[in-house]
Amino acid sequence: MDLLEYPNASGTAAHTWSRTSTIEISIDPAQLDPVVSYVMGILERNPYLSQLTKSPEPNGVLLQYRLIANDGSILDVAARFTPERICLFYAPYPPGSVTEKDLLGLDMEFETIVRNYFQEQSSSSLYLVFSPKMNILPGAKERGIKKILASVVFGNMLYLFMIILLFGIVLYQFFLEYTPLLLVAMQFIIVFFANSLIAARGEFEITPENHSIHIAELRMKRTEFDQVMKICLPRISEIKKKIYDSTLAVGMPLDENVVVRALNEYGTVCTPQFVRIKTVNVYNIIRDLSRRFGFQEPRTTLLNVLPPNAAATGVSPRRATVLITTGLIATMEEPEIRAVLAHEFSHIKARDPLVLLTLATIEYLTRVYLMWPLLLQFGLIIDLAYLFLSFTLLFFVAKFLEARADLDAAVITGDPRLLASSLRKLGLWKYQSRVFELVNAGEWLKWDPHPPLYYRIRTLESLDTSRVRHTFIEAIKGCLKGFVNSLRGR
Repeated sequence: MDLLEYPNASGTAAHTWSRTSTIEISIDPAQLDPVVSYVMGILERNPYLSQLTKSPEPNGVLLQYRLIANDGSILDVAARFTPERICLFYAPYPPGSVTEKDLLGLDMEFETIVRNYFQEQSSSSLYLVFSPKMNILPGAKERGIKKILASVVFGNMLYLFMIILLFGIVLYQFFLEYTPLLLVAMQFIIVFFANSLIAARGEFEITPENHSIHIAELRMKRTEFDQVMKICLPRISEIKKKIYDSTLAVGMPLDENVVVRALNEYGTVCTPQFVRIKTVNVYNIIRDLSRRFGFQEPRTTLLNVLPPNAAATGVSPRRATVLITTGLIATMEEPEIRAVLAHEFSHIKARDPLVLLTLATIEYLTRVYLMWPLLLQFGLIIDLAYLFLSFTLLFFVAKFLEARADLDAAVITGDPRLLASSLRKLGLWKYQSRVFELVNAGEWLKWDPHPPLYYRIRTLESLDTSRVRHTFIEAIKGCLKGFVNSLRGR
């Protein structure tokens, strides 16, 4: 049955498909039918769904079904699966009986189902990371206070609160009303040495001699992944050394055949389905961005973890350290990596870590020495309410700095869509759907220094860099406007 001939609720006329949307996802032609069958299996569990049908098309498969609400309103849905994308069509009856917000929710639910299929069926990957000059011997793990401090600097607020609470209790026994000042001094000391603490977490540093990151992605069946990890992971340093000694150590490029031969020595269980090699000259990116931003190349180190991320810290460009993860290199294309790092370089140039600490210090000392004595007479509830409001305001102000870094990155790279693309990939990696693109006023009030992803992506995709005069002023105006619009559902 052709899509446009799908009957309406009375069964007598053709539908007017009032809304369409697209899920940009590539599907192997051989996987089209299994994907549709999987989706149908999930949809069949919905008690409000009926008339679920599947029909072949020249370039794909058409899935159609009907949703009936408690009030009797009807929503007919058609999903056209092709190797390039999935197109969703909606026809509510009576017209206008379904809100745009509800349709967006259906978009996200449908995409989540599809992506869950690929997550369940897909192979798993193990990433081996190399650089031209590296020590393959197992390094000493962070321990004790060094690990805690590194986690604080990298963003684990739980550790920070624990440290402040512990030291605050101890110090108060000796210094009484001067304890808050000592705690502030301790935080400034931690931030001053944050560059060294961050660097200690990395597997190796990026330097002119150690300029590139080489990643060997070992793809294997998900059913075999646990067994591979059990047998091969304890020997991973030995395996990596064999690969490194045969390639990068002697000036040869990382090679798929060498990787497979090294793994074969440990039995067929360690042999992947295939190997994908990716090389990125990170030092060239760092050197170019340093020149564009006008400061010396910061210390840069790699953290070998899968979440795609990057971070920058330091009280000044001279004491800055940039940390990037294996997941960022594996997930992003090189221009996207450049855009993400340009965002971090903006933080370095503006000394944002020091600015945020200063703002937090002002709030903390004002709260302890001024506001709490005044509010004490009103009871604990008022004290807690003030604490909540002050923290919410502090994090909202921090969003200005993140939004400015987005604009700086867009101006420096000359293409705002690069950072928008990388943010969308980060969102899909985290949420497995485009739910992060929904307008949500609550996201603006979270204790998170980043503006909502939907706002950042929209802003960058519509940005004309030639009209940006002062990125910080534009960031403040944009965030305030974005928050007000979110209250209106826009």
